[in-house]
Amino acid sequence: PFWFRGTEYQDRGTLHFHSLIGGVGDIRRLLFKDFWELHGFARVEKYEPGKGANFYVGKYLTKTAADIRFSHNLKHELSGQVET
Repeated sequence: PFWFRGTEYQDRGTLHFHSLIGGVGDIRRLLFKDFWELHGFARVEKYEPGKGANFYVGKYLTKTAADIRFSHNLKHELSGQVET
């Protein structure tokens, strides 16, 4: 799997995450969704091009107060998908 995660604190001091996770397949995605919905609020959905997730995540990449992390293999995963 590969991932991107942005972490920030909300105005009320609650830790808040935004992430995209790739390469996990539907079964693992559903297990992840079940875990987060049992232990807190989460929205876990399959990525669909054209629905705006790239703009949503881009917003968090440009926030100065957010802690942004990438998986070590993200560049490798993206290199096969970038159009030249």
